[in-house]
Amino acid sequence: MEKEYGVQKPGLEKEEATKRTIPKRIIHFANGETMEEYSTEEEEEKEEFKNTVTLDTSKLPWGPYLRFWAIQIVSASFSTCEFLGGKLATFFGLDEPKYQYLLNEYYRTQNQENDEQIEEDDSKAQSREVSDEMQHLDINGKQYGTNK
Repeated sequence: MEKEYGVQKPGLEKEEATKRTIPKRIIHFANGETMEEYSTEEEEEKEEFKNTVTLDTSKLPWGPYLRFWAIQIVSASFSTCEFLGGKLATFFGLDEPKYQYLLNEYYRTQNQENDEQIEEDDSKAQSREVSDEMQHLDINGKQYGTNK
């Protein structure tokens, strides 16, 4: 009945205080402001999942116990082999394309040919400019620079 008339019990304030979320961390800025960072629901679910997944192997019968450890050993071995295989492949150069050296050589020769062609075009353009300056140009049958 006390709740119907708007009167709260003194114990409710304590319950509300404990339900408040505690910030995950507090960030202090140089200008004096602070920002409280709270954990998200996803992070809380992950933490709960990690806590519930633990398995007490001492209470398992022999069959599931042996299967559990076999899976643990196989997964650890596979992860180790995958890691070491990647490192060895990088060390021996096996992570490059098979014919990459041919592609590099092709692109290098193409660049050299293009550079040579550009140099030839530049030298032809320079020689034409020099020869054009020495010749008189005809305009409508008259030579440029004459009154005839």
